[in-house]
Amino acid sequence: MSKYFTPLLLLFLISIISLSFTSPTENTDSISNYLSKQYQKHQENNFDSAVIYARRLIKHTELNHQDSLMIRTQQNLGWLHLDRNQLDSAIYYLNIALINSELHEFPKLSIRSHIILGYYYITQSDYRKAIEQYQTALDLAQQHHALKYEAISYNELGNAYWEQGYIQKALQAFLNANTIIEKNNIESLKTNTLVNIANIYIADNQYEKALAKLNEVLELSKESNNIANQAIANNNIGTIYESQKDYTKALIYYLKALELRKSEEGSPELSSNYHNLGSVNYELGDYEQAIYFLHKSLAIAKENNLKVDFIYNYEYLAKVYIKTKKFDKASDFLKKAIKLADELGLINKKLDLAKVQTEYYLETGKINQAKKAFFSYDSLKEDFIKNEKTEQIIRMQTLYETEKKEKENALLKTQNQLSKLNLEKEIQRKDQVIIGLVLTLALLLVIIILLRNMTKANKTIKNINLKLEDSNEQLKIINKTKDKFFSIIAHDLRSPLGAILSFSNLIHDESNSSQEISLINEYNTYLNQSARNLNSLLENLLQWSKSQLGNMKYQAIDFDLSEIVQENIEIQKLKSKEKSITFISKLNSNMPVFADINMVNTIIRNLLSNALKFSYPESEIIISAQLNGDTIQLAVQDFGVGMNMDKQSKLFSIENNVSTLGTKQETGTGLGLILCKEFVEANGGQIWIESEEKKGSTFTFTLPLSPNVSI
Repeated sequence: MSKYFTPLLLLFLISIISLSFTSPTENTDSISNYLSKQYQKHQENNFDSAVIYARRLIKHTELNHQDSLMIRTQQNLGWLHLDRNQLDSAIYYLNIALINSELHEFPKLSIRSHIILGYYYITQSDYRKAIEQYQTALDLAQQHHALKYEAISYNELGNAYWEQGYIQKALQAFLNANTIIEKNNIESLKTNTLVNIANIYIADNQYEKALAKLNEVLELSKESNNIANQAIANNNIGTIYESQKDYTKALIYYLKALELRKSEEGSPELSSNYHNLGSVNYELGDYEQAIYFLHKSLAIAKENNLKVDFIYNYEYLAKVYIKTKKFDKASDFLKKAIKLADELGLINKKLDLAKVQTEYYLETGKINQAKKAFFSYDSLKEDFIKNEKTEQIIRMQTLYETEKKEKENALLKTQNQLSKLNLEKEIQRKDQVIIGLVLTLALLLVIIILLRNMTKANKTIKNINLKLEDSNEQLKIINKTKDKFFSIIAHDLRSPLGAILSFSNLIHDESNSSQEISLINEYNTYLNQSARNLNSLLENLLQWSKSQLGNMKYQAIDFDLSEIVQENIEIQKLKSKEKSITFISKLNSNMPVFADINMVNTIIRNLLSNALKFSYPESEIIISAQLNGDTIQLAVQDFGVGMNMDKQSKLFSIENNVSTLGTKQETGTGLGLILCKEFVEANGGQIWIESEEKKGSTFTFTLPLSPNVSI
């Protein structure tokens, strides 16, 4: 509350009630009409009867699916309990109304629920929750183009901001409301909004603008015979004259406002009127009248749980008792005011109370405590009030000197004057130090943030560059792989296909001639060899393409390695006979491994084929194995052409790999050993070569030993 604010809040909420609880307009039966009229008849003067009829109406409308009327009745019943300060019942019905309005998709009723809930939280001084409710109401009103509710929501937001001392936010909200009202000619809300804007001008010391708005309110209120708004306008005009220290005029307007409200004894609006009469009588020096009116205001505030009003009345009662030298009472009211202002987070009132506290300590001769109170006041003033010159030091010193004149001699007064100068210098020095420290810390913080951002940016750039380099390397590998693939298709695949085509043509030609059948058989042999080479090539290409595309699924099982080796030896025997090469297997009959059997089969087939290709005729190929910890190490040794270290280093790399002709000019793709390396590593093993030119090569690889079988 401020001395010129509280009346507006209730009037706005009353306008909300009038928006929705008139005689039922939807398809209602005679019972609904009767119950509605009985509720409206009793709501002002007979609370218990009004509650009974409202509950009956809620039950009846629920049974008959008259949802809109049911929700409006729940809202009004919540309001009725709130007006009687029965908070538990009030919040129950308001929450039920909100739930039902959302459930049945009545957006305007949802808006109304949020606005009344906002007022509920205002009465509890919970401004954060009140603002949340008003903001939700505003969002819904804008979403559903409910202009009147939008204006009301802006006004209530302004009221909530005003209660917290956020003047600029309050002004902006009121101006937004006024724009909507003027643009859409919403006369029912115009007066209230003008009063709120005038209040802001009063707070900002723009009294001429405020008087213009309030005189406009008086004219509109007299035209419509609106007594409540006339009372508000007179009350607020009184506050202007009080702010201008024209206390006699202020008293006249406050008494006019009270006279207009003489029939409303006990209503919340009177709390503000009585408080203003108390404050102006305090200024006029009529402390007895001031105490009377302040206690009247306090009684109404307690009856209606208007906590902010407590603070204003406690503050002025403390000031009155300081003036009348009743310091115990002054201290008691001052403590209550400070405690409640802290609880409610009202910074502007804490500033006022710090000033009163300074005065109290000066009057009681507690100079050190007065200094502390003054520093608290000065700190609050710097933080929350801009462009306001401080007069507190001068005032404190004046009071201090006045007190000392009666107690000390001229020498002590001189010392006090020196103390004043020292105090001012000390305050200035401390202020300068604090400002310097704050600026230094702010600068350091900015530098730290900039450095941190630069570090992050550099790190991000570095990571991006690394990713680009990695992508470039991957792209190079992909390009080389692509080139290799096309090389295979263009060259290696063409050779066996050409041979098949040539020999098939010869067979065709010879079958029509008198050549002997033996020549055709010879051609068939070459044709078969070319077909086998082509099949081997296609098999490796297929396996390699699956590997590159990630379509090879690793499926490990337990199996006997010696069986796979023997099967592949049998497959290669026909080729080995052509070169008179002997396979010698030194493997035991039971060599359990845990690996992908298809991959291992490909590895062994390619290693044996490779050994045959590069072995000299009438030589041997030895296959041996040995245990090495938890792995089996298999070696394929040939006695062929061998290779130097340079070729060995390029053997398993697709980008450097070059196919070499065998000892009988056999061709190949170079993919076999690359597949071997990929498949060995996929099974968790390693592969390597030991070779010497013209003496042969030994390819060795490892596979995991089966964990379920012991040798």
